[in-house]
Amino acid sequence: MNIQVYQSFLTVVQFRSFTQAAKYLNFTQPTISNHITALEEEYGVILFTRDGKNVYLTQAGKNFVPIAKQIMQDYQNSQELMRQFQKDNYSLKIGVSTQGINFYLLPVLLQLKKEFPELDIEVNRCMTVESTIDDAFNKKLYDFAFVHIDVQPLYTRRVALWNQPMVLVASKGLYDRMQQDDNFYNYPFIGYPDSEVYFKHLKSKIDFSKLKTFLTFSDSESGLVAVQQDLGIALVPRVKIQRELALGSLVEFPLKYSGNMPISVLYDYEFNFTLPTKRFLELLRASRDKNFDK
Repeated sequence: MNIQVYQSFLTVVQFRSFTQAAKYLNFTQPTISNHITALEEEYGVILFTRDGKNVYLTQAGKNFVPIAKQIMQDYQNSQELMRQFQKDNYSLKIGVSTQGINFYLLPVLLQLKKEFPELDIEVNRCMTVESTIDDAFNKKLYDFAFVHIDVQPLYTRRVALWNQPMVLVASKGLYDRMQQDDNFYNYPFIGYPDSEVYFKHLKSKIDFSKLKTFLTFSDSESGLVAVQQDLGIALVPRVKIQRELALGSLVEFPLKYSGNMPISVLYDYEFNFTLPTKRFLELLRASRDKNFDK
């Protein structure tokens, strides 16, 4: 029996929904249904009953929950025990479409490195979302591709991870010189090219005909440097400037001009997982859930 069917069972129990379980595990709903059917046929019992969209455990299902948890725990323990005997030189190659992703990714990689000290990890910053995808799935340079738009190429799997808050900011010096004016249309604007993801994000929130565009950059890092030098205001990932906002060296404009940028991870539909890469995906999901709870 595939260990995945036990995970599917416990996830349905957690969410009380086949649909939500499928979404969480990045499977189709029929796949989850097949997993549950396989368990029911294996043990000759009915584990769930349905009432419309609601899913309920049967008595057999309730009794099976601790058994499934123990099976999953035993499986995890066996993996950890066997790691010490592995001779393979595993590696993990990652492509990211924007530097801001690394702020979320680094804690996950640190934990992974603690569990797999011999694992070689390489993270590459690509110039665009398109080049990240091309390098990962056409040139086969990366195991995982992290992107900051909702996109899923053919024959890939996608796991939605984090929502990256984007904020309009000015330096404290410029803000004071403008007499703390909260109307950002009065400020010099540090913009992005029309093809850039950040531009598309701004397009739904800002009237570009009113902007006084001063400079245009293709990346948020350069835009942030321009802001810090009092040259204008720009839209930047909040995760990059939390310290500056706390210290007061940068000023954030009202939230109605801000928003969230979705970050997802993509990998090949037929990707051959190793123990480290399987654990990597588990840690990513745990990080997503932790940030969601906040």
